[in-house]
Amino acid sequence: MANDAVMGEDQAMLEYLSAAQAVQSLLKQILSQVGGYALLLMTSKNSHLQPVEAIISAQKAVEQAMDDVRALRVPADAAHHYHHLKKAAQATCWTFAAADACRRAGADEVERDALARALRTATGHLRTTAGLLPGFELVDFGQACCAMHAQMANSERSA
Repeated sequence: MANDAVMGEDQAMLEYLSAAQAVQSLLKQILSQVGGYALLLMTSKNSHLQPVEAIISAQKAVEQAMDDVRALRVPADAAHHYHHLKKAAQATCWTFAAADACRRAGADEVERDALARALRTATGHLRTTAGLLPGFELVDFGQACCAMHAQMANSERSA
């Protein structure tokens, strides 16, 4: 009887891991899109940049991600992970509101700071999920070979 309970808990965790990985992957894709758009908003002289199709699609996708997060069946051992996944999804939603504020005429550093904060918050929660359960690791581009080559080039220039 106890063995059946353990198997049931294991199955619930496997189902959570599978569903949550799909949500996290979607959130990473959305944050990549909105991060690029945020960079354009913050650096462009044209303050009236209209969202491109990719951003419009990403905004629809974040609504799906929120629905998917709410639909997760969370085993007790995944509660902390779920908390951060849900917070990442919420912060991702905020990035779109902040991006809209940055597009308005007269947007200033306050709006740009709010957008940057929302992006940092969302990615921070996703990074936290990476260390809580297996299978949620994020790629650290700072450790990529191109980053290492750039560091070496910079150190050679300063020498």
